[in-house]
Amino acid sequence: MGFEVVLTHFWLAFVAVTIINGRYWWAGVQARIQARPELEPGYRRLYRGYLFWANVPWLLMGAGILSGQVRWMFDFLEPRSGNPYVLAWWWANGAVLAAGTVWVLWGGGAEMLARHPGFAMVPEWSASKIRWLWVGLVVWNVTIGGLLFFWSPAPTGKAPLPFPEEWALILIPLFVVALAYGVNVLLAWLGGWAILARHYRASRDHAGRRVRFRSARLGSVNYGSSLTLTVGAEGLGVAILPLFRAGHPPLFFPWGDVAARAGRTWFFPWIELSFAQCPGLAFRIARRLAETVARESGGRLRLPPPT
Repeated sequence: MGFEVVLTHFWLAFVAVTIINGRYWWAGVQARIQARPELEPGYRRLYRGYLFWANVPWLLMGAGILSGQVRWMFDFLEPRSGNPYVLAWWWANGAVLAAGTVWVLWGGGAEMLARHPGFAMVPEWSASKIRWLWVGLVVWNVTIGGLLFFWSPAPTGKAPLPFPEEWALILIPLFVVALAYGVNVLLAWLGGWAILARHYRASRDHAGRRVRFRSARLGSVNYGSSLTLTVGAEGLGVAILPLFRAGHPPLFFPWGDVAARAGRTWFFPWIELSFAQCPGLAFRIARRLAETVARESGGRLRLPPPT
């Protein structure tokens, strides 16, 4: 019973995560606003738009569930069931996607995102690249939506294109592997790892103390407990677990190229490590981890005082 209640009202978790993510990236752009105060109105507009539009699907999902016409969130994955609340949810998502497409491609949205780096998970790219990224996201969403539509059962209990069960043992593992590979490569571009690799790709193993299973944020991507840091006399090495290494070659940063900046998000102090050949990209790590790195560097990395 308790588990069913959780699944029924899980839409509230999506709303909470959306708000928390918004607050997190808003805190992350404060240094950019201080450096260029004229960008603050644009950042505020993006922040408010994000909170509204990103929560529309979850609030509509909650309305359907609270009305009693939808049992739980999984019913929304069956668009051919004939439930009007489910259909309204799908139409609303399509409308949001269409409005976002018009804004990004023709309404100046791509240019605004390019002028305001650090917004949500948008990489620090030119407007033309952001347009292509959005087109790719639209294709992805339409593809997944189409598959759900054609494979979801109708009120008769049958799908227009039944999934061939005899293929499941082959197709599902291949799909999972291909999806994981594609997502890892995409995250490398979104966060900036691919850009860092152009200048700081590790050509060999470097000696030093290894600190495993650590977390960091690079651009708009969080790497939770998946990084290995190698701290030596020559510099700092960063590598991701082999399972997630697609698009993420090991990196090595000479100490002479590394600079540190201190900050705080709510009660959590952090340090951003930036790199001379890639201005605008920085690894954000917990201050306690940064202190370990600074100590093991033998004084080669100097940390600013806490803010």
